[in-house]
Amino acid sequence: MSSPSRDVIAEIVDYNRPLTDEAHRVRDDEGSDLTREALLRKFDALARSPFAFFRGTFHLMTRDVLQARVAGAHAAAPESLIVGDLHLENFGVYRGASGDLCFDVNDFDDVGMGPADFDVKRLCTSAYLLPGVPLASRQAAARAIARGWADAIVRIGGRFPVAAYDDKAESPVKELMHEHSAHTDAQMIAKAAPGPGHKKFACDGEPRKYARATAAWEQVAQKAFGEYLEALKQLKVTLKHSWSALDVAYRFKGTGSLGRLRFSVLIGAGDERRIVEIKEARPSALDEARGRAPSDNRARAQTAAIRRLQGSPWPLVAGTHLGKAQALCREIQPSEEKIGTDRFSTAKGDANHVELVSYARQCGEVTARLHCRASAYGLLDDGAFNPEEAAHAAVAFAEKYAAQVESDQKAFLHARPAILKALHLGS
Repeated sequence: MSSPSRDVIAEIVDYNRPLTDEAHRVRDDEGSDLTREALLRKFDALARSPFAFFRGTFHLMTRDVLQARVAGAHAAAPESLIVGDLHLENFGVYRGASGDLCFDVNDFDDVGMGPADFDVKRLCTSAYLLPGVPLASRQAAARAIARGWADAIVRIGGRFPVAAYDDKAESPVKELMHEHSAHTDAQMIAKAAPGPGHKKFACDGEPRKYARATAAWEQVAQKAFGEYLEALKQLKVTLKHSWSALDVAYRFKGTGSLGRLRFSVLIGAGDERRIVEIKEARPSALDEARGRAPSDNRARAQTAAIRRLQGSPWPLVAGTHLGKAQALCREIQPSEEKIGTDRFSTAKGDANHVELVSYARQCGEVTARLHCRASAYGLLDDGAFNPEEAAHAAVAFAEKYAAQVESDQKAFLHARPAILKALHLGS
């Protein structure tokens, strides 16, 4: 499947090199380089499994597919607004603007324009790469994704609006909703900021979730929070309180996004506490793979995409800036949770993988709902588009591409010391 122009190691270095620039370096008061720590965590994660490697190297698949570097790359569906970096751990439960708990995509870092079946190909590939799951069950999960997507495209058709996925959820999504429906802000704050008055993030633990940044970076994050509040006003969002920033901490979270500028801000109004997260909005790898110039409005575009694609959007999300870098800011909810794919391993009890197949099919349906919200006209008006054929092609692609990802991860493991050296991260 490989092409002579395909150099995985060089592309990993090139993609992560901007994060090592001085403008992206975040340090604490003792001089410790938090960006370096985050990037080392990222490369540790990529080494754990082909699935984790796949999660953290979306830029490789965009070039492979959109530049036709691998077999089966041709599009079988019309262009649409798509998630891009979609996999089985990019779905979760949250409370939307409607106030109801729903299940939907919860990561839009690489949202952009692309063939609608790109999302399906990537989602099916993630199923084939699930660790601790027999091949037959991974195949069944990939087919369930594709079938759930194709069936929902046909069933939903031109219906509008397309409701959020909540009332018909099955196991394990139904259980996840039940488990997290009663979680409160007080519980979340007590865990993140356990001290007197809940005025400081807990920057301890192993590995730590939060870290103290220099005063200069705290001021950058506080300014970003102020800009976020102004953006919410422009979006006609009414806030219940007049919030002020109490504490700022650098946040270690994610896989592919580790190393980006990312801060959590503890905010207060009287005894009330909330947490907002400010995350750098990098250009979409979809656009980069097609040679499109970076947008000057990336964070605003992400905000617009979230409001369009989620059935019940995150209620408090808006664009801002971290210095010169564009960033997306949103309030973190206590009910937010996603299903870790480790729960589907044979060792964890889903011996017959009934839950896995159910979950996979529901993820396929959620993806179809998202595509119909984004471009129902484009999908329905294209006479050459056959959802069933596109779904079948996505599964066939995924089976072959999963083998490519496994090969790429092996190459990464071998070249890891050289990658760290090239990025000046040590050995």
